[in-house]
Amino acid sequence: MKTTAISLSVAFLILLTGTRAVSFGTALFVSGQRARNVNKPLPAAQSNLNSIPRPVVFREVPGRGLLVTTWINSAGPFTFAIDTGAGATILSPRVADEAKVSLKTGRGSSIAGLSGVLVAAREGFLQSLAIGTPDNYLPARGEVIVTSGLPRDLDGLLDPNDAFGTLGYVIDLPRRELSAFDPHKLPLRMSVQPDEGTVVPWLREGNSHRPFVMLDTGERALVDTGSSLGLAVRDFAGGDGRARGAAVRDVGGSVSARRVAPRTIVIGSLTLRNIPTDMVTGTAVDAPVLLGLSALHPFRLRFDPVHRLIEIAPNENTRFR
Repeated sequence: MKTTAISLSVAFLILLTGTRAVSFGTALFVSGQRARNVNKPLPAAQSNLNSIPRPVVFREVPGRGLLVTTWINSAGPFTFAIDTGAGATILSPRVADEAKVSLKTGRGSSIAGLSGVLVAAREGFLQSLAIGTPDNYLPARGEVIVTSGLPRDLDGLLDPNDAFGTLGYVIDLPRRELSAFDPHKLPLRMSVQPDEGTVVPWLREGNSHRPFVMLDTGERALVDTGSSLGLAVRDFAGGDGRARGAAVRDVGGSVSARRVAPRTIVIGSLTLRNIPTDMVTGTAVDAPVLLGLSALHPFRLRFDPVHRLIEIAPNENTRFR
């Protein structure tokens, strides 16, 4: 087994549609059956969904995440955070209004953070989504979530699992680049393990496409670029009262996270040492273990939705010696 020793030094959203669902970070996902895609006419530049979008550079801003310039229905530019743990692409009401996003009629839903404060949400339908430049279209079209629960300085969350459709995508954190690939032509394979990295199954829960990986502890961890935490674990003890955690912004409130001694974890053939570890209090009992940006920073992440595989490997410029 290859080992790689790595020494490394959020609002939480859920959607309530009748059953409770929880996720870390700015992650939001839909519980239950999602709305069916609406087949509306596409812009001519987006008509060939087999084309590969051009790579784009994102910015990382503390407290806001991995930010990419986005156009919705040719309106924009807007600033979206790239959030693999979201489970849906999320728009602010201002973006939905400017982009003339069609909203689903009937009873709306509600979203809430781990603090439990409810915020109204609606399902909407978009015709096109582009990143980097107005003509760099992604395959996504169909349902999105519209809510006022996002931070004021953020226009939306881009869930690449939704936005890239059946294309694979790469989040190269060292290079700060988001790109796509055709998984039929360039598939990930368990039999081809990268140097100082790993390829592991893309685990899912229920109808959600959010990416989980299996840890050597038997725990499933959500790969969540929407969170600034490291290895985030629910604090079952609730803390000892002496090491009070810092407040982490939540929808309408906050939860508490405290940094504890780093842990060593194994994902496939990859051993991660001294991973920043956070104990989070005020969460629901079914909150998942989380791998946030503090744990993922050295890596290039490749997601293959067709073969349901995830590659975690160092960028060529950040190979470990």
